[in-house]
Amino acid sequence: MKREKTLPRIKALSLFLILLFYPGSAFKFHKFQVQEFGVNYGRVGSNLPSPEKAVELIRSLSIKHVKIFDMDPTIIKAFANTNISLSLCIPNQQIQSLATNPSQADFIIQTFILPYYRETRISSISVGNEVSMLPEFAQVLLPAMKNVYGALRKFWLHKKIPVSTPHSLAILAIWSPPSAAVFQESIAELVLRPMLTFLNRINSPFMVNLYPYLTYKGSPSIPLHFALFSEGNQTFNYTDPNTGLPYTNLFDVLVDSLYSAAFSLGFYNLPLVVTETGWPSQGRPDDTAASLQNAAIFNQRLVRHVTRKQIKGTPLRPGIPIPTFIFALFDEDQKTGGPVEKYWGLMYANGTRKYDLGPPYLRSSI
Repeated sequence: MKREKTLPRIKALSLFLILLFYPGSAFKFHKFQVQEFGVNYGRVGSNLPSPEKAVELIRSLSIKHVKIFDMDPTIIKAFANTNISLSLCIPNQQIQSLATNPSQADFIIQTFILPYYRETRISSISVGNEVSMLPEFAQVLLPAMKNVYGALRKFWLHKKIPVSTPHSLAILAIWSPPSAAVFQESIAELVLRPMLTFLNRINSPFMVNLYPYLTYKGSPSIPLHFALFSEGNQTFNYTDPNTGLPYTNLFDVLVDSLYSAAFSLGFYNLPLVVTETGWPSQGRPDDTAASLQNAAIFNQRLVRHVTRKQIKGTPLRPGIPIPTFIFALFDEDQKTGGPVEKYWGLMYANGTRKYDLGPPYLRSSI
């Protein structure tokens, strides 16, 4: 585990004093109940089930929260009257025009929200996906988010449908130990401070995509079973040297690193949503970590971890729920990049389950 720029003991003490007076509250992500989780429904694949069939498959998994990567009316209508909440996304290529043209935001709300929101439970709108580290979006992302929020206000939907944007874990310059975590200097003040101020003001969540698999692959010192939620005789504890807080899994380390980085900018009560996480079932021939067995272990243990009736939270923020979306529903054979990009699905492209998620969802577990 990385230990550069270790937080001084006095700063760690200050962190605990801050948390004592700002303990946070259980944020409900537009009726996202803490004993449930969600799934990302990507469609960059050939021969995928129809939207209507996909809804049936999602219901068979007892999943009640879905996130998509666009605002396709066909998909929105497919979820009507299903009691499944749907998180929408405005594609990256529209951010520039949204930032400079408020009427574009009005058009989006009038076209993709107003005709459907009474029948389809729209839980949030994401403005772009993983663009905060890209220089071309530094000055336009927040104005675009503000214009979307303003359009929702015009139609009295701003309190029902939060606006945010998912970040990649690359926004962290340091992630270990969690207490020392800070954001990348290039975006901390320019992009993230004003954005988090806005999210805090409108009571919208800080959205982050985090993948223990990717962190494990980039950090050889991390034991595989720590990334897979250590259990039984494989239990591995990592203790933050500054706070003394113990960690039994990499997921909690990464979540607390994000909390701590937000604390470093003065945001102590910001709700966090893990908008993407998961584990691939296949990759390159020499990638033994990317396997069907490990994907099953990770996702089953993840579901148990975030759906406990007694909310566990993380060591840094115990008792605070972490709404979490698994990536993804289907394998997507048209994804670009390495072979591993194509095999994150809970199901094969034909809709066949790869494995059970375990109770209370599918009644079995590893």
